[in-house]
Amino acid sequence: MTQSPNHSIRRILHVDMDAFFVSVEELEDPSLKGKAVIVGADPDGRGVVAAASYEARKFGVHSAQPIQQAKKLCPHAIFLRGRHEKYREYSERISEIFGEFTPVVEMMSIDEAYLDLTGCERLHGSAFRAADRLIRRVKERTGLDCSVGVSTSHLVSKIASDQAKPHGLLYVPPGCEAKFLAPLPIRRMPGIGKVTEPELRALGIQTVGDLQRWSLDGLRQRFGRYGEWLHVKARGEDTGAYAYQEEPKSISHETTFDVDTASTEELERALSYLAQLVGRRLRDHGLFARTVGLKLRYADFRTLTRDVTLDEPTRLDSVIYENVLRLFERARNRRLKVRLVGVRASNLERAPFERNLFEAQQREKLDRLYEAADKVRDRFGFDVLQLARSLDPTWEPGSPARKGKPRRQFLGRED
Repeated sequence: MTQSPNHSIRRILHVDMDAFFVSVEELEDPSLKGKAVIVGADPDGRGVVAAASYEARKFGVHSAQPIQQAKKLCPHAIFLRGRHEKYREYSERISEIFGEFTPVVEMMSIDEAYLDLTGCERLHGSAFRAADRLIRRVKERTGLDCSVGVSTSHLVSKIASDQAKPHGLLYVPPGCEAKFLAPLPIRRMPGIGKVTEPELRALGIQTVGDLQRWSLDGLRQRFGRYGEWLHVKARGEDTGAYAYQEEPKSISHETTFDVDTASTEELERALSYLAQLVGRRLRDHGLFARTVGLKLRYADFRTLTRDVTLDEPTRLDSVIYENVLRLFERARNRRLKVRLVGVRASNLERAPFERNLFEAQQREKLDRLYEAADKVRDRFGFDVLQLARSLDPTWEPGSPARKGKPRRQFLGRED
């Protein structure tokens, strides 16, 4: 069987502007060049760093860092509040340049984009040559520097552009993706967060290469569906189901009712349905929640939240619901109608703490039961199997099932 022609190989560019906000400020005020510059909140306030020059980064300053911490690390820095309209103006100019190379441009943020150059060889030559021209064109037209990673996948290109910083270009040839990733520490893999990294290290997985040596079945058994993500990404591949999936810090679902309600039965049905959605997402990620939370918004838009920390982390629908229901019963003002309810799982971790063998066995049985239900739902839809509390007691066989699902709005979040 002959190999596919070269033009069928994917060519993905990840373009990341270098210290974008700071670079724009330096263009507007050249006296800032070569100095420690921090763009963000008031240094005496409680905000965070939006961007820092490379001179400031040498002192440990980085984006999303508390601004007061940045001030302690680099007290001599020049602090700027930022001009987002100006940054947006430059971003639009850069986006126009990207469009000259390919119609397939995916702006991930104001200063970051993926460009798919697959099939554009006759226009631009090799992907490496096109990336080099793009870097030069951005510099000529805007005065700004960018770094570019080139490969056959989004993930590898993103890591490559980070490796190329500042103002560099890194090309990973087709077939070399796994070899490129292998020596990198696992924390360099986007999507491996604070929950997973310690457990991977406990298993002796220090680098992406260590992860590559694990089988798909082994990772799936240990991490559930998240293990499939690890297996695919460790090899530098992209799949539609996992292309941008990140490890969540929390999982939440909420519903806003069509008509504000004070019906205890309706509210409890909604909470049961939401608890099942949260439990399902926890199992999909192979995670357990140490904390379960309730969100309650009344008709006058007053909103309260309540949380409870569990003795043992869980991903069981019934346990999530029981704890949320107790929070609801204690917090609810029965004289007021409710507009919205929500269920949230946070303080996520991989493995539950087992207090004794009996409880561990009981939990495993329920785990298998819910996983079997998930498989049925995958095939026939989520609503085909529900906890009894989620169903309307007035329902009769032969009529559509009525659940506590939303009638106006249904939102799910993974933060």
